[in-house]
Amino acid sequence: MSVVVGLVVATAMGQENSRPTAQPPATTEHDLRPEVTRWSPQSVSVNSVLELEGYRLSADDASKTTAYFIQNGVKYLAKTKGGWSTTNDALHGLQSQDLIVPAGLTSGPSQVILEIDGQRSTPITVTIVEYKLPEPKGLTPTAGIPGTHAALDCPDCHTTDEIVLTDAAGKTTQVKSDGSNTPGFDVPKDAAEGPLTIQIGEAESNHSQLSKPVTFLVSRDVLPLEIVGEFMTPVVPGQWLDLQASSLEPLVRSELTEVNFKQDGSSIIVSAPNPHRPHILVPTALSPGPVRLEVRTWRNGHPSLWSDPLTIQLPDKVVAPLIEAIRLEKGAWAQLWPGPDRAKTFSATAGDVIVLHGRFPVADARKINVTLMGPGGSFELAAYELDEKANWFGDVCVKLPDTAEKGEWRVIVSDAEAGASVEVPIVISIT
Repeated sequence: MSVVVGLVVATAMGQENSRPTAQPPATTEHDLRPEVTRWSPQSVSVNSVLELEGYRLSADDASKTTAYFIQNGVKYLAKTKGGWSTTNDALHGLQSQDLIVPAGLTSGPSQVILEIDGQRSTPITVTIVEYKLPEPKGLTPTAGIPGTHAALDCPDCHTTDEIVLTDAAGKTTQVKSDGSNTPGFDVPKDAAEGPLTIQIGEAESNHSQLSKPVTFLVSRDVLPLEIVGEFMTPVVPGQWLDLQASSLEPLVRSELTEVNFKQDGSSIIVSAPNPHRPHILVPTALSPGPVRLEVRTWRNGHPSLWSDPLTIQLPDKVVAPLIEAIRLEKGAWAQLWPGPDRAKTFSATAGDVIVLHGRFPVADARKINVTLMGPGGSFELAAYELDEKANWFGDVCVKLPDTAEKGEWRVIVSDAEAGASVEVPIVISIT
C-alpha cells in the first residue's frame, strides 16, 4: 500500500493524513458557495484534465455537480471526474475537483464555473491551447513481473491519449489514458522479459507521433523493494518502522526481506520477521538523526540488488500509536481525523469486537496494550490482528467485555514496550 489511502485525500486505508489550513466558518449562504482558490494547469487543451482546488467543490450526489467553460458567450458543458477531500471537514476543508476540458473550445481565454447543488463559483480564467504531445518523465515502480501495475509521471495527458507498450519481443499493446498526471497501466501478462518501452500517443491520429520513451524492466527474477519517503513515519531506535514502497509486489514471493540501516559509517542489516510484510525493527544501536535505508529480497537462495537508498530522520522522542479509523467487526469505518464532522460517539454493545485501524510501531498486536475506561471501572483488553496474512500491519481487534456496563467509555492504546500511549479520539457508547 502505498500502499496511500486528513491530508486532502481520496483516502485509502494505511495512508497518513495531515491537517491543511482551514477556512473560517461560513456564516451566510454566500459563504457556502463553491470556492476555487487554485487551479492547475493554467493553460489546457481539449480533452486534458483541469484540476480545481478550493472549498465545497463536490456534492454527496454527483448528479448535482456541474461544470462548464464559457468562451465567446457560448457555454460548453464539462465532465467532472471527482477528486480528493479533507476528511471530516466537508464545508471548510480543502477539496479538489477534476474537469475534462470539453471539445469545441478554441485557442484563447475561457472562463470556468463550477456549480454545486445550484450554487455557482466565481468564474476563473484559463487559457485554451492547441494539443501538445505529453512527455512522460518517469514511472513507478520501474521493474516487476508481468501483471504489475505501474503509473507514469506525465503532466498534460489527455483522455484521448493512449499508452503504447512495446515489449522486448516487439509486441505492442495500447492502454487508454485516464487523462490524469499519473496515468496507470498493467504490464501485459504475456509481456516478454526485458525492457518494456512506454510511450504516449494520440489515438485519434493513429499514433502518428509518439512521445519519448521511458522504460520498465519486465523480470521474473528476484527484485528489490522500491522504497519511497512519502507517508513513511520514522520512529526511534527500538520501535518498528512501516516501509512505504511504490509496489509491494517484490515481497509477495520473497523468502527473506532485509533492510540495511547505514549511519555514521556503520551498517546494520535487519531481517523482517515476515518477509511478505514491510514491517521492520529499527536497531537500538542507531541514534536519532539521519539514517540511510536500503532493502533487498531473497528467493531460491539468491538476493536481489539493494534498492536505491532513501534517507530518513529518526526522531529523539518515542512515537505513539496513531488511530485513524474505527469500526465494528462487520461494520463500516468511522474516520477519526480531526475536524468538525468527526463523530463524537461510536455505538457498540457489550461483547462486540471493535477494529482499530492505524499505525502501530510495535512488533505485533501482542505488544499493544488497550485499556477500556468507563462507568464500570477499567478493563485491559487483549489485542489481536484482524488478518495475520495481510501484507500490512494496520488493523487490530479488541473484544469489549461481556460485562461492560452501559454508558460512555474511553479507549487508551499504548506501546507495551516503549510506553507511548494515545487516547482513541471518540467515545465508545455501550448501549
